[in-house]
Amino acid sequence: MKSIYSLISLSLICLALASCSTRERLLVLNWGEYINDEVVTKFEETYNCDVVMSLADSNELFYSKVKSGTTVYDIVVPSDYMVQKMVQNDLLLELDLNRLTNYDYNKFLPGVQGILDDLEKRQSGLTNYFVPYFWGTWGIMYNKNKEGLEEVVNEYSETEPWRILFDRSILPQDTQIGMYETPRYAYSACMFYNNIDINEESDGNLKIFADTLGKTKFDIYGTDTLKKSIAAGNLDLGFMWTGDFLDMLYTELSDSTDLSSLSFDIIIPDNTIAFMDNLVITKKARHVDLAYKFIDFLLDPENAYLNANVVGYCTPLQETYDMITKYESDPSNPDNIWLTNFANAVKSYYPILPNKGYKGTVLANISRDYLNKLTNVYNNAKV
Repeated sequence: MKSIYSLISLSLICLALASCSTRERLLVLNWGEYINDEVVTKFEETYNCDVVMSLADSNELFYSKVKSGTTVYDIVVPSDYMVQKMVQNDLLLELDLNRLTNYDYNKFLPGVQGILDDLEKRQSGLTNYFVPYFWGTWGIMYNKNKEGLEEVVNEYSETEPWRILFDRSILPQDTQIGMYETPRYAYSACMFYNNIDINEESDGNLKIFADTLGKTKFDIYGTDTLKKSIAAGNLDLGFMWTGDFLDMLYTELSDSTDLSSLSFDIIIPDNTIAFMDNLVITKKARHVDLAYKFIDFLLDPENAYLNANVVGYCTPLQETYDMITKYESDPSNPDNIWLTNFANAVKSYYPILPNKGYKGTVLANISRDYLNKLTNVYNNAKV
């Protein structure tokens, strides 16, 4: 669901700002299909304002748009490592969490608390700059109809899950494999396969990255194309956001709740990428008071429920999580199938876990020099 179907151009934003309306306008830079329009309308009506929503399809694009300052966004929705980079480059406003009446660390899910704690250990004071929005993991989606593939998945998913993506010797002949079209994510997957810290920078790791990509020889590099191709039976394996898989699950089960009817599934290794997308206020925001109100509005459990039920990702709020997962099938409700599938998906793919509360490793911001080097390795492997 973090896909993007259209970009609102700068000219449209300028046109909106130049209109004759005297209502205050909040400029938000978000992922595509990542908020319920009904929630936005409800906020606009509550505060007699307009929300101008612009879209981008990567954390790197978020950064470049905020850095350039061509359009001064009030709120942006970057992931954890990009929040760290933005803070380090003085692009974000340090939040006064006391202004958010709905903010309460103890009301977040254990996994969200775990990520917050880990990020704070990584950089003291970092958690003062953002509020959790949605969170989740990455996984390996696969085609159940590829002869022999599900048997391989079942054999290795618990013990050596990353071999399924990188070791062609264990896969059925002519298995088609896809890799996500972002160097940082591809690097992380390769490091998981080689049992190396995904946030560790070294020349040796770059060589391992190049060797692993070279040996695997991915058939496709893509974003939305991966999930769609696997669902259509044109690709057999792909590394992606768990939410991408769920997007196809919800689409395929639009008139059914029978998971066994799906032609695809996903495995989520214990050590994978864990992510949290967050609401931040930019340092140059012009509508700071309204930005605080918008964030607080989204932290209200009822509004969060309304929002999550359309977006399809996992809420950070325990109360909202309980509202979602405790839904009981109700044939009299026209949304019965969707709500049932959403509840089952959240329980299955975003369970409440012991210990730190979440599975995986959160990406850290790596140096610009190292990112350039791994990008070069990645681009060379694609040729």
